[in-house]
Amino acid sequence: MSDILKKAYDPESFRKNGYELIDLLTEHLAKMQSPDLEDKVMPSTSPDDLFNFWKADYENPEGDFYKKALSLFNHLHHPKYIGHQTSPVAPDAVLAELFSCFLDTGMGVYEQGHTGVVLERLIIEILSKKIGIPEDKSSGFLTSGGTLGNLTALLCARSVMIKDDVWDQGYHGKQYAFMVSEEAHYSVSKAIQTMGLGSQGLIKIPVDDLFRLDASQLEKHYQAAREKGIEVIGVIANACSTAIGAHDSIHPIADFCEARKLWLHVDAAHGGALLFSKKYRHLLNGIERADSVIIDFHKMLLTSSLVTALVFKNGNHSYQTFAQKASYLWDDAESSEWYNLAKRTFELTKTTMSLRVYTLLRNYGEELFETYLDRQYDLGKTFAKLIEADGHFEMPVEDPESNILCYRYIDKNLSEEDLDDLNLKIRAAIIQDGEYFIIQTRIRDRVFLRSTLVGPFTGEKDLLGLLTKVHAIRKKL
Repeated sequence: MSDILKKAYDPESFRKNGYELIDLLTEHLAKMQSPDLEDKVMPSTSPDDLFNFWKADYENPEGDFYKKALSLFNHLHHPKYIGHQTSPVAPDAVLAELFSCFLDTGMGVYEQGHTGVVLERLIIEILSKKIGIPEDKSSGFLTSGGTLGNLTALLCARSVMIKDDVWDQGYHGKQYAFMVSEEAHYSVSKAIQTMGLGSQGLIKIPVDDLFRLDASQLEKHYQAAREKGIEVIGVIANACSTAIGAHDSIHPIADFCEARKLWLHVDAAHGGALLFSKKYRHLLNGIERADSVIIDFHKMLLTSSLVTALVFKNGNHSYQTFAQKASYLWDDAESSEWYNLAKRTFELTKTTMSLRVYTLLRNYGEELFETYLDRQYDLGKTFAKLIEADGHFEMPVEDPESNILCYRYIDKNLSEEDLDDLNLKIRAAIIQDGEYFIIQTRIRDRVFLRSTLVGPFTGEKDLLGLLTKVHAIRKKL
């Protein structure tokens, strides 16, 4: 073996570097539980400056790379990180990913994936039981993110609901469509257009005052589509919507789908985690009637990105999505083999994501998920009360259903357009400052600040501090 390969695979170097990295991350984790004021959530660095920094590092690689990188990353474990929906990763899930990355076995076929493949089945069975569908009839798998999960589910719906062999022969000029909430995640429209259904393949249904899909509008839009020669094949419900965190009422949507013999898919990327919460499980009532469901473990279940579960009520449907004919993988491409995952997924090579989930369930049980979820959703209610008591903000809904909160600084002396500009400037100033991290969104074409309470170390004091900072910024603008 050459010297460079010996160096790259040297066991003692691996041990030394590994311990040093774990020590660095351990110190970081301890600091994030009670950070000092100078410990920012995210450094304020322009893309060009950061690029030039790392370009110089590549040309002259001196110093500890991980220490450098740690100071320049967005710190999700920081209690003042209340921005995107990705939850801070639990340390045991990190160790599981380290283990699986080192072994790096692909999950597409059993002969390669072995334990990782089997653990996927176990996780799907656990989710099926929590959903309320028979484990012996349901099936599914893990995939890389909600976007891919939604696309795979809708491809399956297309295969099941359309009599023609669209996969091999195309649409023959026919127009098919799915009905979705106007609050649906952009990955849904991306999936539908990726499937070649075009803009007419997406029929948006209005929402009610609580931003939930208005099921009373389904029949009207269904009939309007038929008059245009469009065949509706399914409806997509949100649990919950990404922008505002609203949970669609699934039962009336399911009633409509059953009456019209349509596919029901529930995008539960964020809210599906509530299967593990007794306190908030009611927000998912009716999910057991869905034909397919996606749930992101990396959103609200303490697992590193990307881990998305796709569960089918009728497990046989999952085999109808693709027809993979790879003779070097299997002799019979048409047989239903749960342990050869590539027959049902886009992915052949994918990470052993099941190990991250199983490790947390094995080490802590479902109690870890339940405790975390209840805490974060309770904190959402606390933040809503703080916002209301402040008196200088408005929220699109008075009682948010989830740990996603949208709020807008208001001033009766400013127009709606000026308020949009003001809130954009407030958010930009918060990012520039770096003490907090929040994002922004548009609700009914108005700019709102948006926070997702994902941090297990985030408390009421941090939320009050954010509102105080907003006021301080407002005085300077």
